Amino acid sequence: GIAKPETKEISSLSVEPCEGEELVVTVFEIQEAEVPSFIERELEFRFLAVLPETLEGKPFTNPAVLCARYSDEEFFNIRCKGSKEIYHQHYGRYNIDKIWRDDILPCRT
Repeated sequence: GIAKPETKEISSLSVEPCEGEELVVTVFEIQEAEVPSFIERELEFRFLAVLPETLEGKPFTNPAVLCARYSDEEFFNIRCKGSKEIYHQHYGRYNIDKIWRDDILPCRT
C-alpha cells in the first residue's frame, strides 16, 4: 500500500459533522463491479449516501458516497462485530491500536 508506518504517514481523509459548515469535494466514479473491493479496502469508513451540489448550488442527478469516520468504539462494534480477532486481522497485526489518532500524517500518493 501507500502507508509508511516508519514515518507515521498512514492517515487517510474522512469527514465528520460540523454544524453550519460546508465542504468542497472532488466527485469521481468507480465501476459498479469495483464497489465491493472499495468497501473492503476502506473498511474504517462509514459510507454515507449524499446528494452533492455544484459550486453554483445545483444538485447532482445521482447520489454519491461520502467517507465519514466512525469512532473507534463504533468501528470495533460495527465493522469488527465486537471481535478482537477481526480487528487483529485488519489492524492489530500491524500494531495499530486505534483507528482515529492525532499523531499521524497523511499518506503521500
